[in-house]
Amino acid sequence: MTAATSAPPNETINYTYDARGRLVKVEHSGSVNNNLQANYTYDKAENRVTVNVTGSPN
Repeated sequence: MTAATSAPPNETINYTYDARGRLVKVEHSGSVNNNLQANYTYDKAENRVTVNVTGSPN
Protein backbone atom coordinates (compact mmCIF):
# COMPACT_ATOMS: atom_id res chain seq x y z
CA MET A 1 0.00 0.00 0.00
CA THR A 2 1.28 3.46 -0.86
CA ALA A 3 -0.04 6.82 0.27
CA ALA A 4 1.01 10.32 -0.79
CA THR A 5 0.64 13.62 0.95
CA SER A 6 1.46 17.21 0.14
CA ALA A 7 4.01 19.07 2.20
CA PRO A 8 5.47 22.48 1.37
CA PRO A 9 4.69 23.68 -2.17
CA ASN A 10 6.22 21.42 -4.82
CA GLU A 11 7.13 18.68 -2.34
CA THR A 12 5.48 15.26 -2.37
CA ILE A 13 5.98 12.65 0.33
CA ASN A 14 5.11 9.03 -0.49
CA TYR A 15 4.56 6.54 2.33
CA THR A 16 4.75 2.80 1.57
CA TYR A 17 3.33 0.16 3.92
CA ASP A 18 3.72 -3.62 3.89
CA ALA A 19 0.88 -6.17 4.03
CA ARG A 20 0.82 -5.88 7.84
CA GLY A 21 0.33 -2.13 7.72
CA ARG A 22 3.87 -1.29 8.85
CA LEU A 23 5.63 1.72 7.39
CA VAL A 24 8.50 0.45 5.22
CA LYS A 25 9.49 3.45 3.09
CA VAL A 26 9.17 7.24 3.00
CA GLU A 27 10.23 9.10 -0.16
CA HIS A 28 10.47 12.87 -0.59
CA SER A 29 10.49 14.53 -4.00
CA GLY A 30 10.22 17.95 -5.56
CA SER A 31 11.65 20.33 -2.97
CA VAL A 32 14.65 20.84 -0.70
CA ASN A 33 14.27 17.22 0.42
CA ASN A 34 14.27 15.87 -3.16
CA ASN A 35 15.48 12.26 -3.38
CA LEU A 36 15.53 11.78 0.39
CA GLN A 37 14.41 8.24 1.21
CA ALA A 38 14.04 6.31 4.47
CA ASN A 39 13.62 2.51 4.55
CA TYR A 40 12.52 0.67 7.70
CA THR A 41 12.91 -2.98 8.74
CA TYR A 42 11.20 -4.94 11.51
CA ASP A 43 12.01 -7.96 13.65
CA LYS A 44 9.73 -10.99 14.16
CA ALA A 45 7.99 -9.23 17.07
CA GLU A 46 7.15 -6.36 14.67
CA ASN A 47 9.46 -3.89 16.38
CA ARG A 48 11.15 -1.41 14.06
CA VAL A 49 14.84 -2.29 14.22
CA THR A 50 16.53 -0.27 11.48
CA VAL A 51 16.09 2.86 9.46
CA ASN A 52 18.30 3.52 6.45
CA VAL A 53 18.21 7.09 5.13
CA THR A 54 19.66 7.79 1.69
CA GLY A 55 19.98 10.93 -0.37
CA SER A 56 20.46 14.37 1.03
CA PRO A 57 18.44 17.55 1.12
CA ASN A 58 19.43 20.01 -1.60
